[in-house]
Amino acid sequence: MRRSFGGRPVTRGRDWLMTQTNTGTQPARSTDLLRSSIKFFHIVLMVTAAAAPLVVVSTYIPLSIGYGAGMSTPVTYIATTVILLIFSVGFAQMAKRITSAGAFYTFSTQGLGKPTGLAVGFMIVAAYSMIAAAISGGFGFFGAALVSTYFKIDIAWYWYSIAGLALMFLLSYFRVTVGAKFLGIALTLEVLVVFAVCAAVIVQGGQDGQQPGSLLPSAWSTAPAIGIGFFLAFWSWIGFETTAIYGEETKDPKKAVPRATYIAVITLGIFYTFAAYAGIVGFGQDSPAKASELVGLYYFDLADMYTMPFVRPLMDVLVVTGFFACTFAFHNNAARYFFSLGRDGILPRRLGTTNPVHKSPAWAAGLQTVIAITTVAIFAFAGADPLLQLATWLPIFCTLAVIVVQLIVSIAVIGYFNRIGRSGAGDMWKTMIAPLIGVAAQAVVIWLLIQNLTFLAGSEIILVQMIPLYVVIIAVIGFAYALILKSSSPARYATIGQLHDQEMMEIFPDEEFVNEAPDA
Repeated sequence: MRRSFGGRPVTRGRDWLMTQTNTGTQPARSTDLLRSSIKFFHIVLMVTAAAAPLVVVSTYIPLSIGYGAGMSTPVTYIATTVILLIFSVGFAQMAKRITSAGAFYTFSTQGLGKPTGLAVGFMIVAAYSMIAAAISGGFGFFGAALVSTYFKIDIAWYWYSIAGLALMFLLSYFRVTVGAKFLGIALTLEVLVVFAVCAAVIVQGGQDGQQPGSLLPSAWSTAPAIGIGFFLAFWSWIGFETTAIYGEETKDPKKAVPRATYIAVITLGIFYTFAAYAGIVGFGQDSPAKASELVGLYYFDLADMYTMPFVRPLMDVLVVTGFFACTFAFHNNAARYFFSLGRDGILPRRLGTTNPVHKSPAWAAGLQTVIAITTVAIFAFAGADPLLQLATWLPIFCTLAVIVVQLIVSIAVIGYFNRIGRSGAGDMWKTMIAPLIGVAAQAVVIWLLIQNLTFLAGSEIILVQMIPLYVVIIAVIGFAYALILKSSSPARYATIGQLHDQEMMEIFPDEEFVNEAPDA
């Protein structure tokens, strides 16, 4: 039987339930996101924007060529693609069964229990919240440089960062598809320009001709510091795992989210490998020395050498839009985690409500905006450099937190399927062997990050050296808070990481509920 109310199909979730049970005069609060509003293509766009292709190409790949993997940078990106695909196998199996804006937080709760789940929730919301603030520093720096260079107007970087964050709140206030369309335009321009530069370099043969040896594992033997190279490669993908965050707003999430995850990993891997190979071809055997000298200008100089004069100014503009798109993607990610924790009653419940018209997590987005602007203001007041400190120190913390969370999620996959059972050798590979490989790979990356922490941060001050401790403290706070709730407020403890998507099916197990929303 298909249950409907008022002549309309019922949307699963708390909105309908609160409407039916609200007997007072106060209107029921909206606690559902706009279901079925996001198409598969939108997810891929938002996830790819979070990975920031132009930022990676202009920053991380030159760093790897100069200080990390050297001439083996292309094959390092190939290997990283394979490792992340293996991690994605278990992640996709969870996404097929659990649809939640809480994503990693919910997955970990369902696989390893509520205390571990809340520890993960606290780590991931802190990571995404801070990385949005950090990347806005890059937006402010390059935005100020762009306006100063082409319009001769000098305004401090932090005003651009603050204005950008305010604009992001306005965009996130409306339906998520509004932001997705903006990200799609920015991302398409980024990819096209980088592809054009790299293709021009490869077609023209670069300085010393093609470099097929850079695609072979044997090239690792000449790498300056292969550990740094691998870490930078993993850093380049931060954000791909956010496909599951949009599950509640996606049409057919059980299929769309896993498929989007695989596509994001593969397309980014191909793109990064192609760009890294072009970077090696461009300067030939001099690539490591040139990358050490130029770093952020490496691909801009290649554009000057191998493309038309108008490409360089276009790249100057697209670096700014790329930083904005990346910041906006993580702003949305953080807002949805705040929303999920608020909806579960762990954070103030106001954060778990949505705009009654647009179904956007407006209060959560507002909180994230305040946190990001405050963070930028603190760094600005301290006289910090927007790139070398704000946009470097905080991302290291965020990257470490995300990788630790990914490791825990891999373990959670194993725990979840140990509980619900497996069938056949295929399930054993997807939910046991692949996650174990993911655990080992993430552990190695964590070790590489900690070993190279001061190099990556460009500083040896105690504030930087304590970054791993910050992650541990946040995790411990989340774990301890769950235990406190267990004894002091069992009802709130029970809501940690709950499955909102199944709520109505549990109330009416014999009836089919239809999930309908405008195709915006």
